[in-house]
Amino acid sequence: MLNLDNLLVCLDGTNLDDNLLEYASMMVGFFNNRKTTFIHVAPTNMDTKLHHELKAKVDAKFKVDCEKEVVVIQGTGANHILGWEGLKDIDLVVLGIKPRSISTGVNATKVLNGSLCSVMLVPVTDKFEVNRVLIPLDFSENSLRSLNTALRIKEHTDIKIFLQHVYFVPTGYSSTGKTYEEFAEIMLKNKKNEYEAFKKQNDLDDSKFEVIFTLDNDQKPSDNIYEMAQEKNVDLIIIASKGRTKAASMLLGSTAVSLVHYDEDVPCLVVKDKNESMSFFDALLKI
Repeated sequence: MLNLDNLLVCLDGTNLDDNLLEYASMMVGFFNNRKTTFIHVAPTNMDTKLHHELKAKVDAKFKVDCEKEVVVIQGTGANHILGWEGLKDIDLVVLGIKPRSISTGVNATKVLNGSLCSVMLVPVTDKFEVNRVLIPLDFSENSLRSLNTALRIKEHTDIKIFLQHVYFVPTGYSSTGKTYEEFAEIMLKNKKNEYEAFKKQNDLDDSKFEVIFTLDNDQKPSDNIYEMAQEKNVDLIIIASKGRTKAASMLLGSTAVSLVHYDEDVPCLVVKDKNESMSFFDALLKI
């Protein structure tokens, strides 16, 4: 089960914070976390007035019964958030995404790749509810963690959960003597069998979600995921980092990063195994 006891909400000091605080309030209601910390990185002028202004904004917009703390640190951008000493105790970083017209998304990518814990990216939105959730599924332990996170939300509100497995026809299929369409049918059958084994192994009740298999013609799964998110009109995408190895748990799979850059309309929760990531770093330090 994903541990979400301690959340970190990143504020930029603009009016966009109002949107982020309202969305974070909703998510905290689902996860019942113990503490929420609000952090702002200020390049200069770290006076008490700024701290009081941020605290007043938090008190006005974040009306959740949990322990709250407002932290202001000096610096610029994502590097100073990732270097903040308190980050080691955080389970989920909640970060706003600005429209592409005013932001390149560099800071979001840095936080995604640099944070050991899970990251939630929230675009500017006026929709503060979750009714439909899309989860890219690769039958791994991490995608199971994503599903369990959605089921945790479902305990509080009756959401519709879509599991999407994107598969492709491998290069060299023609050497088998079969057409692309024939090999695609073989791949689909194999993937459905793989899903059944995954369901049985994890004792899943598939009445709680809908499973979708999508053939990827260009081996760019983020395109397929984005298109499905639009087709199903989802409110949230939950995607796991590729954690098949300890190294991969800290370096996000290209699908997750591509999806975040592709989609600036739907909030995206990127689930990481924090303990696995920390174990990887400990191993590096011993080399």
